[in-house]
Amino acid sequence: MSRRTRRSATVLAVACGLLPGRLAAQAPSLPAWVQADSAGRTVVLALVARGGGPEGIATLNGYHHGDHRIVVPVGWTVRWTWANEDSAASHSLVVMAEREKLPAQGGAPAFENALTRAVLQGLKPGQHDRTTFGADQAGWYWMLCGVPGHAIRGEWIGLRVDREATVPRVTGEGQR
Repeated sequence: MSRRTRRSATVLAVACGLLPGRLAAQAPSLPAWVQADSAGRTVVLALVARGGGPEGIATLNGYHHGDHRIVVPVGWTVRWTWANEDSAASHSLVVMAEREKLPAQGGAPAFENALTRAVLQGLKPGQHDRTTFGADQAGWYWMLCGVPGHAIRGEWIGLRVDREATVPRVTGEGQR
C-alpha cells in the first residue's frame, strides 16, 4: 500500500470514527429531527405526535414508553417545534421532573416554557406549537403528553439534562 493510500485510508477511518482523532471526537450522529449548535449552545428538536403506535397510542417521532432519551448539556437552550399529526386525537407535550411514577396528566413544567399550549386539552389534529426554554437544571425528566391518561398509556420519552455532556445525543431503548 502506498503512503498516499495509507494516508487516505487513515483519514477515512478517523472520519468514520474507527480511529481516535479530531474528526472522531465531534458530536455523535444525531437523528434528522435533532440539530445541535455547539457554538450557540442550542439544540433544536422537530417533534411530531403520530397515531398508530402500539395499542393505539400516539408516538413522539416514533418513540414511546420511554424507549428513547434526549440528552442535553446543562445550560443549553432547547428550542422545539411540535406538531400533532394524529388524525384521531388531541395531544400535548410538557417536560416534567421524573418521579416514582408517571402522572395521570400533565402538570407544571420543570422549566419555564417547556410545554405546548393546552397541556390538558391537547392540540387538535393538524395543530402545531413551538417553544424555547433553558435547560438550566441537571436531572432526569419526562417529555410527556399531558392529556389525561395519555402518558400512562405510553406517550412519553425521556430527557436528561446532564452536567457531564458536552453535546446533545439521543439514546435508545431506555438507555441512561
